[in-house]
Amino acid sequence: MSTGNLLLGIDIGTSGVKVGVFDTEGHLMARAVAKYPTIIPQPGWAEQDPVAWWSASQQAVIEVVGQVEAGQIQGISVVGLSPALICVDEEGEVVRPAVIWSDQRAEREIAELTAQLGPFVGFSTLPRALWLYKNEPQDYQRTSSFFESFDYINFMLTGEVASVLLSGGRPPWVAEDISGIGLDAHKFPVRSCQLGEVVGELGPEVARGLGLTAGVPVVAGTVDSFAAWIGTATMNKGEVCNTVGTTDGVAIVWNEPLQDVSGRIQSMPHIIDSSDDNGWIVGGAMSSGGIMLDWFVRRFYDHVADPFQRVNEDAASVTVGADGLIALPYLAGERSPINDPHARAVFFGIGEHHHRQHFARAVLESVALAVCDVCEVIEEAGAEISQVTVAGGAARSDVWSQIKADAIGKPVFVPVVTDSSLLGAAIIAAWGVGIFPNISKGAKTMVKLRACFEPRPEEHAAYTQLLSFYRNLYQHVKEDFAELGHLLQSLRNRK
Repeated sequence: MSTGNLLLGIDIGTSGVKVGVFDTEGHLMARAVAKYPTIIPQPGWAEQDPVAWWSASQQAVIEVVGQVEAGQIQGISVVGLSPALICVDEEGEVVRPAVIWSDQRAEREIAELTAQLGPFVGFSTLPRALWLYKNEPQDYQRTSSFFESFDYINFMLTGEVASVLLSGGRPPWVAEDISGIGLDAHKFPVRSCQLGEVVGELGPEVARGLGLTAGVPVVAGTVDSFAAWIGTATMNKGEVCNTVGTTDGVAIVWNEPLQDVSGRIQSMPHIIDSSDDNGWIVGGAMSSGGIMLDWFVRRFYDHVADPFQRVNEDAASVTVGADGLIALPYLAGERSPINDPHARAVFFGIGEHHHRQHFARAVLESVALAVCDVCEVIEEAGAEISQVTVAGGAARSDVWSQIKADAIGKPVFVPVVTDSSLLGAAIIAAWGVGIFPNISKGAKTMVKLRACFEPRPEEHAAYTQLLSFYRNLYQHVKEDFAELGHLLQSLRNRK
């Protein structure tokens, strides 16, 4: 039952916005989703309209507020996709569509800045801003402020121009870095807010349009995948959070940063208040994940009722390895652990005996093996995985969770609220307005677990063999992916 205090979370995702209202025990009181498209102006580019984010957010907030006592909402926090370069002019109007995380146009700038500033730059807006400076100087000059997705929604809610500090109080951009690459520092917000800090209050006009009370605090959120660590209470050494939305992420709590000379994984201070035993997050952001399943459903299951449930049923009817059908899930290239923007999805070993059920199994297994691939790199670097908690829409699939447990060889836990980034936003809001003394207490109180899937020894042995084949398959076609990319560019240039 509700305690009387409610928190509102907003999660700006790749496929749409999710809005949820939670009580202080973590019960989901109301939820709404509003979709928006990704714009593909040309192959390798990916943009979204921030105005569409705001319109969708308004729609979803109005829907959930109508289901609860609006006066009980004590705080709001926004989390969202990153990196995403939002350009706003002096009047607060959007200059051009946002260049989002999956966009590959700034590949040269990423390589250039990575050599100069380090591997984290690829996960920031800086190379995208540099691309804009080089290629769209008029839009660059019109831009007064660069935002991330959550910064922009905070701005629309409060009118405050501010950026949210990332893990460990690290800013998303540093003045020395900006000036060092030729960009204008004044285009990046001067004010920076710590996680949980009040950015501003809901203005009267905005509150009236949303059905909320003016003056409600808007609390600084974070990147959606970071929020999922909070929304799964991934706080103890050895615990892994596997977030599956459009993309995938694997992150383990550890007591020190771990190095990988190939850059396949990264280390960062944990976003949750920590001690000497759990002060770091080690892991990798992936481009594969739910996008693979979503593509498969849209292409092959759009004619059936409850298509995702049907995929689960079909996958469950087939044994490990899908009778020799292996898939690579790299629809949009891949980040960790292969860092290959040219990689593409593959179905390998198709035989006359294969039918739709085998493809369903191969799709789920491909993403599980991609997760396992990152987990093995993490263990090679010196960490020890004790358990995995899955987050995101895919956590609703028990079949997929069992496949992951078998592939990784560790227990896989499923939370009651699978929209873990959304719950994480609500926990941040609760902490920010003083309901909890720290974020750990909020996570321990509001996160509940629904199920645990234990690995089965025989299946784990089979997946260990499959992982080796999966990795070798990518190595065999790696150069072909790059050659195909060059060939397609050549063919486009002929038009």
